[in-house]
Amino acid sequence: MFDWSLGLIRRGQNTTMSTSSPTILITGASGMLGRALHRLLIQETSQTYNVIGIGFSRLTVNHYHEHFGGASKTVELLQLNLLDVDATTEFIERHRPDIIVHCAAQRFPDAFESNIEESIQLNVDSTRHLAKLCRESTSPSRPDYKPLLIYISTSYVFDGGIESKVYPPYMPESKANPINSYGKSKYDGERAIREVMNDATNNVSEGRGIIVRVPLLYGEDCVKLDEAPALEMLKVLLPSSSTTGTKKKIDDWALRFPTSCEDVARVLKLMIDHAFVDNQFAGTYHVASPYGITKFGLLQLQSRLLNISKDEVDDRAEGADDPKAANPSAAPRPQCTQLNCDDTWAALGKTFEFAPLEEAMGRATQGFPKRFLDGT
Repeated sequence: MFDWSLGLIRRGQNTTMSTSSPTILITGASGMLGRALHRLLIQETSQTYNVIGIGFSRLTVNHYHEHFGGASKTVELLQLNLLDVDATTEFIERHRPDIIVHCAAQRFPDAFESNIEESIQLNVDSTRHLAKLCRESTSPSRPDYKPLLIYISTSYVFDGGIESKVYPPYMPESKANPINSYGKSKYDGERAIREVMNDATNNVSEGRGIIVRVPLLYGEDCVKLDEAPALEMLKVLLPSSSTTGTKKKIDDWALRFPTSCEDVARVLKLMIDHAFVDNQFAGTYHVASPYGITKFGLLQLQSRLLNISKDEVDDRAEGADDPKAANPSAAPRPQCTQLNCDDTWAALGKTFEFAPLEEAMGRATQGFPKRFLDGT
């Protein structure tokens, strides 16, 4: 079990403390990344951390799907509307988390465009409010206590060089220049972290914020293809899909670096553990698989893993080098936003080995199509 008193001694701060386990609060715990982190912390650190998962509309998650070879276990989440400022303030004051991992977001660029006001409230305003709560929080039992806020951002803060002329792979300090509203909102969320917490003062007592940029994510436990943009192409291969008429055009232009939420959760756990022994741990970090592929390339890989013939894929889909041809109404995307993760591994003192794309994608697509038919 983590020794909280040892953590305070290492921080060089007052050793008056609570003997209870540190509390980790995960927002968006019903989403792909949130539930992967929630599951991991409950499985591996239940004797070390008190883990609280919150959601809004979906308050139960299955943490041991048969897909993983384990018995099913339904986990209840606490309900919180992050857009309700008063409710959020009361919730944080009541539960006193030591670390908040802010996974909740509108993460679909096209959906963002259709509901911009509420999306900005979630991606930007709720982030700023959580940052202020972390900076201003105090604890009678731990007068030095200031929660750490870990904010999940995106590689879409970069433009692929189209306007900035700054090209990938991107370092954390590379110039950001988002080209769609979603990317801009996530960058505005980053700015909120820096303005409220990291740049407020050099004194750590003002609070610490960590920004984690990730690329295209997919969950290995999804039962809805729409939940993961790295899986939704498989809809063209569902039995209900028509085999006649115009083929579905799928983007074969933008190079993505699809990364398993399970891998990102493991890196986030390393960050959480590290934060308790390093009071200077803050700033911006990248977490991304090194395996690049287009969406049409993903469909071809997935079909091979599922033993679906090339002829069947060719009959239903074709690659599109023009992103507008693949989806005329889609928000603009950069062609490549590869992230360099060297600073992350240097800060953590270890290198993380991401699962090979074929291996992790095999787990993510296992049971297709039956597993996904009820969720599409």
